[in-house]
Amino acid sequence: MTHRILPAILLAALPVASAAAAAATAPETEYRIVQQREDRLIVELPNRLIIVAQEIPTAPVVSAQAWVRTGSIYEQEFVGAGISHYLEHLASGGTTSTRSEAESNAILGRIGARTNAATGLDNVRYFINTTAEHTAEAVDLLADWMAHSELGADEVARERDVIQEEFRMGEGDPGRLLWRYTQQARYSAHPARHPTIGYIDEFLDITRDDIVAFYHRMYVPNNLVFVVAGDIDKQAVVDQLTAIWKDQPARELPELSFPVEPVIDEPRSITTHADVSRPRVRLAFPGTRLAGEHDYALDLLATVLGRGEASVLVRELRDERGYVNSISAYNLSFDWGEGFFGVDAEIRGFGGESLTDDERIETVREGVLDTLTRLRDEPVTDEQLARAKRQTLASIVQANQTVEGVASRLARDIIAMNDPDYLDRYAEAIDALTAEDLQAAARAHLDPDRLISVMLKPLEAEQAQPGLARPDDEIDAAAFEQEAITLDNRETIAGLRANLAGREHDARPIEVDPLVRYELDNGLRVLVQRSTVVPAVSMQLFFKGGLLSEEPGREGRENAMAAMMMRGSANHTAQELAERLASLGAQMGVSAGNNTTYAQASALTDDWREVLGLLTEVVREPTFPEDEWQRLQPRLLAAIERQADSWYGELSLRFREAYYGDDHPWSQSALGRREVVEGLTAEALRAYHEGRLAAGDAVVAVVGDVEPDAVRDAVAAHFGDLLREPTERFELPATPEPTPRIIQHTTRKPLTAVKVGFGPVIDRADEDYAAIQVASRLISAFPTGWLNQALRGEGPGLAYAQWARLVTGLVPGYFELTFNTNAGSAPEALERSMAVIRRAQDGPIGEADLARAKAALLTSEFFGRQSNGDRAMTAALDEIYGLDDPDGEKFRAAVERVDADTVRAVANRYLREAVVVTISNEPIDEAALEAAMTPREDVDTSATP
Repeated sequence: MTHRILPAILLAALPVASAAAAAATAPETEYRIVQQREDRLIVELPNRLIIVAQEIPTAPVVSAQAWVRTGSIYEQEFVGAGISHYLEHLASGGTTSTRSEAESNAILGRIGARTNAATGLDNVRYFINTTAEHTAEAVDLLADWMAHSELGADEVARERDVIQEEFRMGEGDPGRLLWRYTQQARYSAHPARHPTIGYIDEFLDITRDDIVAFYHRMYVPNNLVFVVAGDIDKQAVVDQLTAIWKDQPARELPELSFPVEPVIDEPRSITTHADVSRPRVRLAFPGTRLAGEHDYALDLLATVLGRGEASVLVRELRDERGYVNSISAYNLSFDWGEGFFGVDAEIRGFGGESLTDDERIETVREGVLDTLTRLRDEPVTDEQLARAKRQTLASIVQANQTVEGVASRLARDIIAMNDPDYLDRYAEAIDALTAEDLQAAARAHLDPDRLISVMLKPLEAEQAQPGLARPDDEIDAAAFEQEAITLDNRETIAGLRANLAGREHDARPIEVDPLVRYELDNGLRVLVQRSTVVPAVSMQLFFKGGLLSEEPGREGRENAMAAMMMRGSANHTAQELAERLASLGAQMGVSAGNNTTYAQASALTDDWREVLGLLTEVVREPTFPEDEWQRLQPRLLAAIERQADSWYGELSLRFREAYYGDDHPWSQSALGRREVVEGLTAEALRAYHEGRLAAGDAVVAVVGDVEPDAVRDAVAAHFGDLLREPTERFELPATPEPTPRIIQHTTRKPLTAVKVGFGPVIDRADEDYAAIQVASRLISAFPTGWLNQALRGEGPGLAYAQWARLVTGLVPGYFELTFNTNAGSAPEALERSMAVIRRAQDGPIGEADLARAKAALLTSEFFGRQSNGDRAMTAALDEIYGLDDPDGEKFRAAVERVDADTVRAVANRYLREAVVVTISNEPIDEAALEAAMTPREDVDTSATP
């Protein structure tokens, strides 16, 4: 397949009627057609609301989304306070003039919705994902939130509490911290320098009157784009939204201007500290606007430099010099202003005690700058350019596999580029670039004198993590040249019409066939599903193993073995393998999980046979070179330590240790123990690999644009001689009986988080699986689950993140509740959580609640079966677990059979003894925690507290 035919197959489409012809037949008084295709309808209402209805008939699911151009850079007098984000919390599911918050939640529950919202720099996005038969309800709810939110005082007060917990959670996330300091370093006058969530002192100054005024100012039809994608009737969606919005007038939007960001003419630097194991560095250079001069060339430069195992920085600074554990490059551009070209790295502890962190950071900085100098002085090679193009174009082909992803892309591209098919234009532009274009972009932008450095360093002894505050170097934005900003959809609509005029697309039929199961003579199971949604294929091989194959105390060998399988094979060195995969635009990796070890690959349709051959080579003939182990081992050790850099990772590690003790491999994460990995050798891993893979324990699943019989024959050719049984069969570990207790740990992150684990529960094949999963959605399915309501839906908001879930596999696991809060509120939050559990055990479970839980569970099941990769993984794991349910119909039937008595029975059977683990930067009253775990006679279990 040549590059030049790739753009034509990005998204299945049928011939387009011209905009002029479509408009001639449209009901002019109700809407004007902007684009009409067999699979898509885009219209403009008289009030300039833009509606997009995209049919994707591959699964019975739908994503309804509303996008408002009112992110944090558009907050005007509230810039730095986070009013857009505050409003997002309130409008998403809050009380409207049409229905109460409780009524909205009841509808969301009944339709099994997966709903949320997100605020960015330049937009706020609301979405409701549900099954196709509930499209109309989802659309109606979204429109109601956009047009009729009441923003009641009680909800404003509650969400103020919730967002304060979100502030704390963000302080425990290194990625968020790095981004926020980057904003401050990159921009000096533009409002993009301030965090989307705001600064907490300014956030707390926002009043309800401020929010109401901002809502009526910005949430107007001519500042909205509605997109509905999935298994829909596009005309019905457009008719419904037209009826809802036709009487809403367009309103004047504020006249805005942004200061033109001054040119950076000397290096800038910010250094801060956080609770991380190793320094993290971002080296950035002022970039360009979206689709501006050099933008596409910078995208390709980023791929050449730091995307994938074959990229220059990965090879030179990570593998050859050993300076970093990870390094990547990327280009970030915006339609509202210039972005930046970035290189991110985690510094390795090279040089031992003879070097300080500052000296290591400087060494890495110099290494990156030396590489960039070469790109300015010399063009990239033909091979590098071809690989980068293929990687980029293949990623575009792979992108359009989920309804939520397609809906989001359509909205973004319409708002930013006035073109729903911008990916086609982008692919053509990428394919046309030359090595000289990339060199010109490097010369224009990668100037060391304009370098922006952001360093996140580990906390020193006794040092507290600093909070993020408004910078002291505030600049009067009015003193700069101003650029006028137009929010009204008028210009977007004009741009759409101009870009779409006369454009046509070739038809590409979509077919999804039933899963076909084969079994080879040696017992290897082969699962194949033909799907023409995208011209690509996912290939996955799973075999029993992962952590469960590890001896307690020796965890880490399986993951190290898996990682080394990609570091050299019988016919390819690690670098040769990486370069070949990149030249095909393919992806491949080998990993170890809790229950399995697995190899996964994706390829364009024309290349699946070659990529399957490479996957076979990696799995069956790895060579475990000693020099590659010397490079990989420090990265594995760093990954083990990095787990605790985030609050959730730290909490999870503490919980595993407390719940499983020393006699079960699940006491560790799949990465294993540091001391074990430190003691491993390449020779030991080679010996360990021999005999690990056996046909009887393995499944190959392939989903994509392939013929099943051809896949079966190819797999048989590669794996038909594989032994049926492993040389050394491992025994599944005994199920532990954890001791109920409360364990507190101190963290240096400025927050408190709690995990409660009940168990042992069940393995994946247990007949109670459907019932306990229904119970999990009854307890926690945002925003309607009992736990969600108890911790952030009723009374003071005690938590931002909270969930319940079942953790299981080939052996029984546990049922967990997790939430973040603060030390003072932790006992009350724990008491409310335990009241929810007792409600599931002893309280009445109404038919509406039960139906809500079932609908949420089945929606999740459908949404997990959209992409080729997701379907291949689901099929393979079901086979590993012994489930004969290729289309999920048996699971659906089991869910439908669950009744209230069944839920109470499994809750009483399994949710009895609890291990509670906390991490907190402040002490929590231990007696109060103990009391929170003790049932109170005056607690009414008929409703959430």
